[in-house]
Order: sequence, then structure tokens, then C-alpha cells
Amino acid sequence: MNGLGLTEAQKEIAALILAFGMLYVFARVGYQYFFGERFTLYNVFHPVKRITARERQFISEFLIPYRQFNPEQKKAFLKRFTWFKSKKPFVFYGGITNQEKIKAYVSASAALLTLGMRDFRFEKSISRIIIYPDKFYSRIGKNHHIGEYNPNLKILVFSAADLENGFKIPNDNRNLGIHEVAHALMFETRKKSSWEARRFKVGLARIKRIYNQEDFQKKLGESTYFREYGKVNFYEFFAVAMENFIESPSEFSGKYPDLYDTIRRMLNFDLNQPQWRLKNAP
Repeated sequence: MNGLGLTEAQKEIAALILAFGMLYVFARVGYQYFFGERFTLYNVFHPVKRITARERQFISEFLIPYRQFNPEQKKAFLKRFTWFKSKKPFVFYGGITNQEKIKAYVSASAALLTLGMRDFRFEKSISRIIIYPDKFYSRIGKNHHIGEYNPNLKILVFSAADLENGFKIPNDNRNLGIHEVAHALMFETRKKSSWEARRFKVGLARIKRIYNQEDFQKKLGESTYFREYGKVNFYEFFAVAMENFIESPSEFSGKYPDLYDTIRRMLNFDLNQPQWRLKNAP
């Protein structure tokens, strides 16, 4: 026994505990440094899968903006696409057969909206994606929905049929994937203090001021550019505006230049400018 009353065996156990503790700290720091994500068992056992040539081809078929990207932009997009598709748990109900395509639609929506951001992982807002074959009953809305974002459970829910339809017509300003991911992005930035999160929140506040203006409400009521669902409330209007920003950027910037410019700054990219630079993206 020594002065602390420890036996040799107890000292060896304490040394082992200290060694394992230090090893864990170094492993955690190293993992987060090299992979840029939290050190969790889920992340460790769900590594990012390499994208296949078939997936690349499918992306170029259904995602019009991707075709216009330069090599740098495509590289950044594919990195975010593969990360989201590999790391986010998808739960399918009802015998959906085209699961890989459905995963691609959701992952592409998430990758596209965060393409100009450094933080693209939706770690605070999306924990799971649930897919139903068609319309589903929402316990929140007490009605049948085609898509929903639950901020409390951090869950995205989609109708597979409507999610796919959103990409079939690339310029009708109806895209369920973009719409619901836009809701998640609002909550993702809510409690963050990074520069890009603050930039996003400043833009969101500006859009809300524009939305509440009497002249804008009158113009909104007379126009058919934004679909009717965007007139429900500010949150739905923002998600609808994001659909328009992606699917008809030229028309959007012509009809609502201030609103378009605000969203462009929030997301840090502009589909009207093919050579926009990925200033903040790794």
C-alpha cells in the first residue's frame, strides 16, 4: 500500500483508465478534425460511401442546376450529396421499390440548398427521413399531407410519389424536396452563432419585413408567380420562395429582385451566375 492507500493492482487499473481516456480524447479530436463531423458510433459505423457512375448519371438527369455547374461546383455538390445519403437514416414504409432514387432526391435537395455554406450536415435539424408511398396522415396537422418537417423530432417526412414529381418538371416551382429541406434549414441556423448562420438569420428577418409590407402583400395577392400555398404564412412563403429560387432563378430575379438578392446572399450562391465562387465551402 502507498500513501494513498492504493495497491499495485489498483494503480494499474487507474493507469489503464487514464490511458483509455486519453486515447478516446485523441480519437475524438482526430476524427472530428479529419472527417469534419461529430465522433459518434453511428458516424463511425456509417462511413461515407463513394458515389457510383450510375448515381452521377441519375443526378445529371433529374437535377437541372447540376448540369450547369463547373468542375469545382460539381465536386462540392457530390461531396455533400454522398455525405447526406450515407449518414442520414432513411425509413421506408409501404414496399417502396425505388428507394435509392428517393434517397437521391432528398440528398440532392439538402446538398443544393447548402452548396454555398461551410456547414452542410443538418446535425441540429435532421435526424431521420421517413418515406411513405403516397399521402400520409400527419399527427401534427391532423390531416393527410404529402410532406412535413417536424422540428421537435428533427424528422423529414415525404410522399415518395410527390417527391419524385417535384423533380419531373424542373421549372414549375413545385419541388417538395426543396420545400421541406428549406424548413429544416430555418431551424438548423436558429441557435447557431457562426457567421453564415447569422447571415442567414439576417436575411430571414429581411424577408419577413418584405413579406409583411402592405405593398408586397398586395402584389403577392395579384401575382400567380408564387403558388397559393406560399400565402398561408411567412414560414410557408419562405419555403415556396426557395422552390422558385431553385427552379426559375431568372424569372425570380426579374420580378422580385430585392427578395431574390436576399436569398442569394443567405445561401451564398446564385444560379443566374454560372461561375459563382464557392467562397465559404470546403
